[in-house]
Amino acid sequence: MGQRGPPTGCDDGPMEGVVPRAELLSIGAELLLGETVDTNAAHLGAELARVGMPLGSVRMLPDDRTIIANAFASARERSTLVVATGGLGPTHDDLTREALADALGEELMPDPALMATLEERFGGIGVMPETNRRQAMRIPSAQALANPIGSAPGWWVDRDGVVVVLMPGVPSEMRRMWADQVRPRLAERFGLPPLAIRTVKSFGIGESTVAERLSGLIDAPPPGIDAGIYARDDGVHVRFSTAGDPAALEALVAAALDGLGEAAFGTDADDLATLALTRLGVLGATSASSWEADTDGALLAILAAVEPGVGAATYLGGVLDRGGSAPPPIGDATIQVSLLPQDAHGRSRVRVAVNGIVSLPMTELRIHGSGAQRLRRAAFSALDAIRRI
Repeated sequence: MGQRGPPTGCDDGPMEGVVPRAELLSIGAELLLGETVDTNAAHLGAELARVGMPLGSVRMLPDDRTIIANAFASARERSTLVVATGGLGPTHDDLTREALADALGEELMPDPALMATLEERFGGIGVMPETNRRQAMRIPSAQALANPIGSAPGWWVDRDGVVVVLMPGVPSEMRRMWADQVRPRLAERFGLPPLAIRTVKSFGIGESTVAERLSGLIDAPPPGIDAGIYARDDGVHVRFSTAGDPAALEALVAAALDGLGEAAFGTDADDLATLALTRLGVLGATSASSWEADTDGALLAILAAVEPGVGAATYLGGVLDRGGSAPPPIGDATIQVSLLPQDAHGRSRVRVAVNGIVSLPMTELRIHGSGAQRLRRAAFSALDAIRRI
C-alpha cells in the first residue's frame, strides 16, 4: 500500500505556506444501504470549515478491508488530513484499524493501557466479551484518542506529512472525541486561522429570487471572501465566509439584509420559532399553544425544541388533529395550521391563523417541497407569518 503523502512538511508543528486538503471516509455498509443517514459527514464538514480546513471530498465505503485500505492509501497521496468515521467496534465487520495498518504497512499490537481502560469500563457491568479486545490493538505510529462515553478508542496518526484520524461512527461518541481531542490537535498541528462565517436567513421568497436580489454580493464577493446560497426547510440562507478579518463580513451582511428586505428574518443562530414566540410576547401573549392538521406534528416538534426566552410567549404544547375532538392546551394565543393537499404541479397551500390575545385572520400561503420537507415548511410558513404581525 502507498505510504507516501504530499510534500506538506514535517510530522510535528504547524505547516507554513501550505493550504491543507482534507477528506472524509465514512465507513459502514449501513450507510451505503441507506439504513443510516451519515450525519457525521455534515457535522464534520461544518466543523472542519470552522478550523480552516474545508472538506475536499467525502466517500462512503463498505465493510471491506481491502477497499478501505486502498481508500486510505489513495487519500494519503492527495490530502494532508484524512478523517475516517466508523468501523472501530468489536465485531468481525469493524475493519478500519486493520485496513489503516495495511495501508501504512504497520503491524497491529496490543496496547496494555487501552486494554486496562477497556477492562475497567466493563468492570462495572460484567465480564468483557473477548471480541472487545480488538479495540485495544494499535499500530506503532498511532496515538490513542480516549472515548469517555464508548468502548471504541480513536486514533491520531501523524506520519509522512499526513494526519489520519479515526473516530467512532456513533454520532455522540464522534462529536465528543472531535470536540475534546481532535479539533484542538488540528489547531496546534496545522496552525490555521479559523474560518469566520456569517449567515443571512430569509423566508417567503425562492432561491432564484434571493440570487437575483443579491447577485452582486454572491457572484462577485470581495477578494478573500466566499459566498454561497442554500435552500433550507426554514427558507433560503446566504452564507459569507473568510479566513481573514471577520469584520470584512459585516458590510456584506448589512447589504444582504437590506437587499432581502422583509423576507430576511435574521442572521446566524436566529430561528423562526424563537422569533415567532418573541413576537407573540411583544404583542402581549405570555403563553401559546398550537393546533395543526395534516402536518404530522411538524409545528409541535419545532416549537417544543425552543428554549424559553425572556419576554417571549411560553409554548405550552399542541394538538395534532387526526379527526378527533381534543382541544389544544389553553394559552393566550393559539396557532392554527392546516396543510392542504398538493396540486398537480406539486405545490401546496397552508392555512394559518392565530386566535386569542393575539389575532391573525385565516390566510393561505403557498409552499413547495415534498415529504417531511413539505410538512416542516408548512410549519415554518406559519411561524414566518407570526413574526411579521
